[in-house]
Amino acid sequence: MHAVRAAAMTAPGAMELRTYPYPTIDHDSAILKIDMTGVCGTDKHIFKGEAMELRGKSIFPYVGGHEIIGTIVEIGDTAARTMDYDNQLLKIGDRVAVAVEVNCGTCWYCRNHYNNTTCENQIMAYGLHPNADTAPFLRGGWSEYMYVMPGTHLFKIPEELPTDVAVFVEELAVAYHSLAKATGPFPAVKEGFGPGDSVAVLGNGPLGILHGIMASIHGAGLRIATDLGELRLAKAKELYADVTINAASTTAAERIAQARELTEGVGPDLVIESAGEPEAFVEALQMVRKGGTVIEVGNWVDLGVPVELDVMRHIASKNLHIYSVFHCGTNWRPVLKVLDQQRKNYNFASLISHQFNLEELVENIGIVTDPNACVKVEVVPHKA
Repeated sequence: MHAVRAAAMTAPGAMELRTYPYPTIDHDSAILKIDMTGVCGTDKHIFKGEAMELRGKSIFPYVGGHEIIGTIVEIGDTAARTMDYDNQLLKIGDRVAVAVEVNCGTCWYCRNHYNNTTCENQIMAYGLHPNADTAPFLRGGWSEYMYVMPGTHLFKIPEELPTDVAVFVEELAVAYHSLAKATGPFPAVKEGFGPGDSVAVLGNGPLGILHGIMASIHGAGLRIATDLGELRLAKAKELYADVTINAASTTAAERIAQARELTEGVGPDLVIESAGEPEAFVEALQMVRKGGTVIEVGNWVDLGVPVELDVMRHIASKNLHIYSVFHCGTNWRPVLKVLDQQRKNYNFASLISHQFNLEELVENIGIVTDPNACVKVEVVPHKA
């Protein structure tokens, strides 16, 4: 069979087009032709050199892409019966989303935690590790074809759901779990997030905007968006935000003051940190009202940047609920239903500012570091 082209990041700031052998499968595995794959904020940090290792091993070289929609071109007989999360029979020609992680299933976390949030012995994370020097090499969506290993969860995409909407299922799954956590505690004493409550989203890349949309689906009242880039603020305004604040031209103190002014002097009920900067987490703690909720979802990469945190002033004295979200979960079926139901209300596909083939990705990957240059970059390996 022919060789497969893939875009590999070989070092910070360095990408190249590579060829790999077309994978072979057995009864338990499959091969996808990649339709569309997102470039994630994590990929941006890796490109900038802010993440060099994952689970103690070098990331480079890596064929990225973990927000994957692909079409099955080969599938083993056992995989056809077992890979679909809902136990649907899979066949050649089916369009599927790929759950990011393949977990061990036997460690304490896998046996006791919902959705295997923190597997100790993770076998693989598609598009992240092991790196692209490890056979069978093609485990990321920045490639023409991808190997799907045994134990992977696939989700069949409804026929009527366009690929440029379905491709947001992984990121929206993060927002789905974030808002599910936020709605939890003690509603009788007006804690926890509910319909009519105010929300501020700090950082409005695609993940932040999807959190704003999910908060809106939950019935949010006033919705505030902050970001460094006017391009992304304009998209947030188009899709959900009532008020936007440019973080490049304001100080944290000014943003906090404006948020309080908009919320009867107390601060938003819910603040979501999705900027991916440690300082923004402190800002979220300062901005949220007493008894409010903070979701920390942006800092997926250890930047090695310590921040000053006054535990008594920022947390204890405010009776805060603080949740961290570091996982998209393994059950995406309800998220696909939300996408399908809500696409008439929210133009998810409009988040896509660029669609690159593999050559274009190699030439233009640096665009992801500029919030004024792009919103969401999608990789379409077979695009002319």
